[in-house]
Amino acid sequence: MSKPLLLFGFLFHIHCWAQYEPDPLDKYGPPGMIYTSLKDALKDTKLASKVKLENQTIDPKLLPKIGKLKETYALQLSNNNLTALPAEFVELTSLIYFACNNNAITTLPVGFGKLDQLTEIHFNSTKLDSLPYDIAYLNRLKLLEIQNNSAAKFIFPNSIGDLSNLNELTLFNTKLDTLPNTFSNFKRLKTLTVVMCSLDSIPKPISGISSLEHLILDHNNIALLPNSILKLKNLKTLSLKGNKLTHISDYICFMKNLEVLDISENYFKEYDIAVLKALLPKCRVLY
Repeated sequence: MSKPLLLFGFLFHIHCWAQYEPDPLDKYGPPGMIYTSLKDALKDTKLASKVKLENQTIDPKLLPKIGKLKETYALQLSNNNLTALPAEFVELTSLIYFACNNNAITTLPVGFGKLDQLTEIHFNSTKLDSLPYDIAYLNRLKLLEIQNNSAAKFIFPNSIGDLSNLNELTLFNTKLDTLPNTFSNFKRLKTLTVVMCSLDSIPKPISGISSLEHLILDHNNIALLPNSILKLKNLKTLSLKGNKLTHISDYICFMKNLEVLDISENYFKEYDIAVLKALLPKCRVLY
């Protein structure tokens, strides 16, 4: 199956699943109206706790005034023809949830780390080449998602490992150069998803994330599962679907907590699969 078809299938699955999911903005802030116009939100700054600006070009004269939304807890920007967030964005100090979709932003404004109430961040179809160093100050951040990023290369700052409460990190269709050694500093990261990110091998820092329970590395170019993976004592799910693996060493038997091993769309012989099943009698092996 070609990558475009894989991408379509993945996004179709997400779309279908999302139809049954509540609006994420409903999770944050007090119950109430979701403002869909920046002009209206600016008229009611004390009431505009949730703002969703979809499929609309934002008036350039109004955009710098976004910093007046001091009581906004959740903000979603989608298809707004934005190439940058205004400098005043960092004045949204009550922001808990932020999503930026289908906007060709390349960088985040200086002082992004001041938004220290942020718990959840989503970037989808942007052009970010990196995250700012001061992202380390977002010590409440639990979920970070970067999907379909079109920059030629995406680089994490060394400070990323200082996100002490990060629980879930998702990278999809985002070209990675490497992962900094500080990835191993994550203390609460339970789910790491790195799908279609052009990985030729499993980055060494991943094996240092002892809290990991779910590691998804589908549709990369990984040909070898290193012995260092054994350090992930709490791992329950290991998905390596659509890589270039032909063999997994017997050491996999020491991963006692592994419940699911997905090696489908690789190059395993029937004998090797039978051996894996014998080595992991309590684990569901998908092939």
